[in-house]
Amino acid sequence: MIKKIVSKKGTSHVGVVVSFVIFVTFLVFLYIIIQPVTVREKDKDYILDYLTLNLVGNSTGDLTTMIVNVVDPVEPHPCINLQQIIHDDQIPGYMINNLSFMANGETFTYSVSSPNILVNTGYGFQGIITIVYSEDITPLAYDGETGCNPKSYPVGYVKTFSEIFETKMYELNESYYLDYEGLKAYLGIPKGTEFNFYIYDSQRSEPPIIKAEIQEPPTDRSVFVQETPIQYVDENGNRLFGFLMVEVW
Repeated sequence: MIKKIVSKKGTSHVGVVVSFVIFVTFLVFLYIIIQPVTVREKDKDYILDYLTLNLVGNSTGDLTTMIVNVVDPVEPHPCINLQQIIHDDQIPGYMINNLSFMANGETFTYSVSSPNILVNTGYGFQGIITIVYSEDITPLAYDGETGCNPKSYPVGYVKTFSEIFETKMYELNESYYLDYEGLKAYLGIPKGTEFNFYIYDSQRSEPPIIKAEIQEPPTDRSVFVQETPIQYVDENGNRLFGFLMVEVW
């Protein structure tokens, strides 16, 4: 009896091809299902970056810094008279009420009685005073002695930089609550996208310094969060470090 041997190679090849087609079809199907989510996530990620930059940009202004060297100890009064910085056009006259005087981590109060600028340094002060000015600075009023005689002090290092201002961040926070939709339009946030933002101090202490939060972020969909370290200037001209946190969904 002669047995006929039938080859199964063709059958196995067909099985491999069919399996491969099924696998590819599954991948295509999976891609079609996932693609809208991926595109949507990339879109939100872009909005997150854009919003962060826009918030920083709208909180930024000019800050000018200069230094005055008090070469002799302050006496017999606890203040110095810096009328020279106005007379010599070293500070614009319209900024006279937007100054801040600092030395050794202390911010001095001052008063303006044209043409005098009296800075309350205390008795015996000697050294470098840093003066900063900007329209976003609120002066610290000085109601002390007024008998300080003007004296010409060496002035140097006059530079202007762009800085993030705490006062401008508070203005954005106020706009957020007063006209949320208007602020969204101003910042270029598309319809259907919501956002919150927060400013934390350098220790990320709770509660945040600024909390712009209309509602709690949703729990039924993705919330995109970005935290950015920032250096900002408070209303008295002090430079501080903190974090800007933005949420979008």
